[in-house]
Amino acid sequence: MLSKLSVRRPYTVLVAVVLILVLGFLSFRNMSTDLLPDMEFPYAIVMTTYPGASPEEVESAVTKPVEQAMASISNMKEVSSVSNSNVSVVILEFNDSTDMNTATIDMRESLDMVSSQWDDTIGSPTIMKINPDMMPIMVAAIDFENIDRVEVTNRAKTDIIPDLESVEGVASVNTSGEVQKKVEVIIQQDKLDKMNRKVKDAVEGKLDDAKDKITKNKKKIKDGKDSLNKQQQKTAEELAKGESKLAKSSEKMEKTLKKLNNSLKQLESKEKTLLDSEKQMNEGTAQIKTQKATLESTIKTLTAGKSGLEQLQNGLKGLQAQKQAIEGQIAASGETSELRMKLEAVNAQISVLQSKLKEQGIKEEELPAKLVEAEQGLAKAQAGLTQINEQEGKLKKGREELEKGKKQIAAAKKQLTEAKSKLQKGQLSVEEAAQELSKQKVLAAIKLSVAEMEVSNGESKLNEAENTLKDSSKTTKENTNLENIITKSMVEGILTAENFDMPAGYITDDDASYLVKVGEKIESDEDVEDLIICDMDLDGLDPIRLSDVADVAVTDNSEDMYVMVNGNPAVAVTMEKATGFSTGDVTERLSERFLDLEEENEGLHVSILMNQGVYIDLVVDSVVQNLLIGGLLSIVILFLFLWDIRPTIIVACSIPLSVVTAIVLMYFSGVTLNIISLSGLALGVGMLVDNSVVVIENVFRLRNDEGYGIKEAAVDGARQVAGAILASTLTTICVFAPIIFTEGITRQLFTDLGLTLAYSLLASLLVSLTLVPAMSQGMLKKTRKSKEGVIGKIQNVYASVLSVLLHKKAIVLIASFVLLIVFAVLSVSRGTAFMPEMESPQMTLTVAAPEDETVSEEQLRDVSTEMMEWMKEIDGIETIGAVSGGGGVMSSMSGAGNDAISMYLLLDEETDRTNAEIKQQIEKNVEEKGYPCDVTVNSSAMDMSAMFGSGITIEIRGKDLDKLQAVTEEVIGRIQDVDGVTEVTNGLEDGNEEFRITVNKAKAMKYSLTVAQIFQQVNAKVKEASSATTISTDTDELNVYVNDEKDTSLTRADLRKMKIEYTDTMTQKKKKVKLSKIAAFDMADSPDSINRKKQSRYMTVSAAIDDDHNIGLVSNDIKDVLKGYEVPAGYVMEFTGEDETINESMEQVFLMFIVAVLFMYLIMVAQFQSLLSPFIILFTIPLAFTGGFMGLWVSGSEVSVIAMIGFVMLSGIIVNNGIVLVDYINQLREDGEEKYAAIVEAGRTRLRPILMTALTTILGLIPMIVSSDSGSDMVRPMAVVTIGGLVYGTLLTLFVVPCIYAILNRKKYKPNKD
Repeated sequence: MLSKLSVRRPYTVLVAVVLILVLGFLSFRNMSTDLLPDMEFPYAIVMTTYPGASPEEVESAVTKPVEQAMASISNMKEVSSVSNSNVSVVILEFNDSTDMNTATIDMRESLDMVSSQWDDTIGSPTIMKINPDMMPIMVAAIDFENIDRVEVTNRAKTDIIPDLESVEGVASVNTSGEVQKKVEVIIQQDKLDKMNRKVKDAVEGKLDDAKDKITKNKKKIKDGKDSLNKQQQKTAEELAKGESKLAKSSEKMEKTLKKLNNSLKQLESKEKTLLDSEKQMNEGTAQIKTQKATLESTIKTLTAGKSGLEQLQNGLKGLQAQKQAIEGQIAASGETSELRMKLEAVNAQISVLQSKLKEQGIKEEELPAKLVEAEQGLAKAQAGLTQINEQEGKLKKGREELEKGKKQIAAAKKQLTEAKSKLQKGQLSVEEAAQELSKQKVLAAIKLSVAEMEVSNGESKLNEAENTLKDSSKTTKENTNLENIITKSMVEGILTAENFDMPAGYITDDDASYLVKVGEKIESDEDVEDLIICDMDLDGLDPIRLSDVADVAVTDNSEDMYVMVNGNPAVAVTMEKATGFSTGDVTERLSERFLDLEEENEGLHVSILMNQGVYIDLVVDSVVQNLLIGGLLSIVILFLFLWDIRPTIIVACSIPLSVVTAIVLMYFSGVTLNIISLSGLALGVGMLVDNSVVVIENVFRLRNDEGYGIKEAAVDGARQVAGAILASTLTTICVFAPIIFTEGITRQLFTDLGLTLAYSLLASLLVSLTLVPAMSQGMLKKTRKSKEGVIGKIQNVYASVLSVLLHKKAIVLIASFVLLIVFAVLSVSRGTAFMPEMESPQMTLTVAAPEDETVSEEQLRDVSTEMMEWMKEIDGIETIGAVSGGGGVMSSMSGAGNDAISMYLLLDEETDRTNAEIKQQIEKNVEEKGYPCDVTVNSSAMDMSAMFGSGITIEIRGKDLDKLQAVTEEVIGRIQDVDGVTEVTNGLEDGNEEFRITVNKAKAMKYSLTVAQIFQQVNAKVKEASSATTISTDTDELNVYVNDEKDTSLTRADLRKMKIEYTDTMTQKKKKVKLSKIAAFDMADSPDSINRKKQSRYMTVSAAIDDDHNIGLVSNDIKDVLKGYEVPAGYVMEFTGEDETINESMEQVFLMFIVAVLFMYLIMVAQFQSLLSPFIILFTIPLAFTGGFMGLWVSGSEVSVIAMIGFVMLSGIIVNNGIVLVDYINQLREDGEEKYAAIVEAGRTRLRPILMTALTTILGLIPMIVSSDSGSDMVRPMAVVTIGGLVYGTLLTLFVVPCIYAILNRKKYKPNKD
């Protein structure tokens, strides 16, 4: 249908091509470039600080509660943790496809509940999601000509870093080697003692003044008490007289009021009686009215009924008379029609009246009696109505008499009420007078009581103040140590509290809103010196300033910093990109900004040590180059097979159009340009032409060999193979469809590869069915007589050989499977890997102290400096950077520890030397120099396998740390002699040596001391200076540290001599006891951290693999060594690390392969409408795998996850040849050919397109194998497998598939009649 439409409307195809080219150009310009696909790792980290806590304390107080809270979150897969000194890190792994934003919200809610129960010393937990954007995209070193390290730092902070942070897409800029300035406050003991003496004198003077004031006030209190007693007696006499007079008047009024109340009660009783009578009258009146209405209704009913009965009686009598008269006439004169009609009319009327009587239940003969009954009932009703009217009149008279009685009672009641009211008013006046008198009495009592109380309280307070003053004076003189009034912690607290500046809110005034800001920041070290730390407002004591008790100085750590670039002091800056931005775009903007900064700042040198953007560009260039070379080679093959430039041009046009179409689909589906997606395009180059080759070859054959017309050849040529190329395209695509059923890294890493291949193949299918037929009708108008040539001879030889082998099918099949087993075993014997090692223009190097040896940091720096000098002379190395310590990003990327120096080597892009050659030369020079340290060289800074774990890791889980340590040491002893294993460790060599103070609780309690109290005093003595606050100057942010002069260099001997203060229980005096009297001291090893997984402790035994051995093979050897080893009960041993990652990924790829085969089978069932034919084609897969294993073995490659993806892809490619071959065999048999003849003819005819498609794919992949460019390493194993499988599989497919078809396909075909 598509081919027919394309041939009829070629300009429509042209418009579509132009539209795709325009969209492709725009899409490519706007596509983002990244190193890896957009991946969201289902991991999160919860980090919580606990200053001063040991790993055990961090584990119990922080890590365990966090683990328990996180374990209940939905979609949680695994919880692990690391408890270090001062910090807890909990690592959370979620199930795939978990919405990490929702998970983060759930985590925060659970953490809020846990952290609310923590001590204030524990910090707030921080949540971090792990994603590839956390990796630095660029590392650069900044140095200036003739400027020292301090000035380099200042220039970088003020002139460089702010500019870099403003670059679009940059999330953060971190620095290494930056000189940090700080303000040190050293408490001076002599100054402190002087100030404390002043304070003591001032306090004692204040106490003496207070004593004099108390004595004077006590005399005033005594005089006031005497005056108060006299006033109380006089007031009591006056109040007693008034109470007597009021009592007599009140008695008379009460008697009169009692009489009035009795009269009112009698009236109320009579009134109640009248009301009851009135109620009865109302009820009688209502009954009479009801009865009267009933009788009146009855009279009306009876009167109407009587009248109706009388009318019926009279009517019947009249009709009877008429009937008799008519009957008499008939009897007399005979019956006529008229008389008969009259008689019938009369009878009808009589019947009507009789029916009315019947409806009322009355017979005609009962009618007179019923009339008599109606008259009697009417008479009785009228008599009853007369009686009711008489009763109604009587009730009316009774109601009138009742109303008169009510009025009389109301008048009498009113008179009594008025009299009572007057009497009550008089009584109220008496009561008010009595109340007023009582009130005055109470008020007088209150006033006197208050005055008495005030005097008593004053006396009590003076006595209390006198006693307190005595006690305070005594305590101050005996116990109080005024030397502790100003302490280190007090200075820290005041610095923090005074360096305060915070908005308090808003106020509104005259419709204007103003921000209220409280406080003011300290801005210089002079302000710190001048800060008032104590003002007691005492006479003779001026405010005490910080400079009165301490020395203040600004210092820096320039002597501790070591960051060098090509021998010059420098600052290393590391840039990370924001999520959603293209790595290529951001690195390009940064590179441009660095060039601008070098022009703007004289003497500035920027050395870019690592640049992902450059690596991405190299990969893109490599893929584009491979794509162009592969496409060119494919076109050459087409020309050699067809020996005609016209069909070659048609197929050549399909390559760029298919690629552009794939790019458009990638853009709109959100696929970025990364190493995986570009590898998919490179792999698909050779396959892009397959569909077009099959179509153009068939069109070419129909036009030249069969003599079809040009349009007929173009349409039929595409139509005949449409089903086959559709099925073959779908089978190739469907091998990547099952990736949606895989999990973890495999899915996220290879989804882009599958999508890119699918897009390019779908595009090639569309192009082959539209553009190829459209161009064919215009370019293949002229026919050319085909000559047998080389291809024809090959076809004839192939047909002859196939005819022979069809009769020796068993030998062919047995040989094929033997070769499969042999090469599979040979390939696996080389070992397994996750990803091949990748070369990049950057290398890393670590200089570290050897295990169990002490090498000073100065020695490490000297070695590093010397190495930089001779490494600059090595051909291929362009720039060298170095940084000391484990705090920088460079050191973290190179795996350096705290006692190590990390070096970064930027290679010359134009060099012909490989990273491995440069590495060998460095290692050789280091060995010749004999440095007293370990030098480790990593040949690539962009090795992707490092992201997914490296080396062998064995986890031992259990409860007791000592037992875990013993188990790990036993495991180390068993595996360290395994061939290929290096650097076996359990991590305890990085642990800390502890100086343990074990308190004797019984001895300590004699002094009323607990372990916690002793800890507090020891901790206050030995804890490191922490930043009390930060002051901001115009150029720097300076942390302020407070130290005590006498505690700056404590030793173990000092701690043994330390005295602990306690309170004597008998005398309550402060005393001191030597720490050595109540505690023991010893040294012990302690782990640097405590690891946990599944809420259980674990330790790891890690081992590196040397360059001459394979991770998979060595892992198997270690498992064999440990097979008979049994861990203690309650302990578990488990392999993790790179080998486990490989095994998990292999399982996912195998699942992907099984599902892919099922999909391919279903597609072929739909294509061939047969359940058996697809099995014939599926036999090509093991043939291809034989070639793939052969390719890995010959090339010396390991069986990596990337290679296994190649096998999966190969299974989808190789079946295409079988589909084309079997489809044509079936067509020939339907046309009447005998089975064996059809097999041979189909093989001979389809040999050319099968070889053409296989060779174009092979040649399209060859540049990926031979190329040494960056990025080729990643996909080389995939290309090796595909090429090996296609070479071997295609050749054997041409022989094995026909043999299998001959064995399995026994279907009888009926020849087509047309």
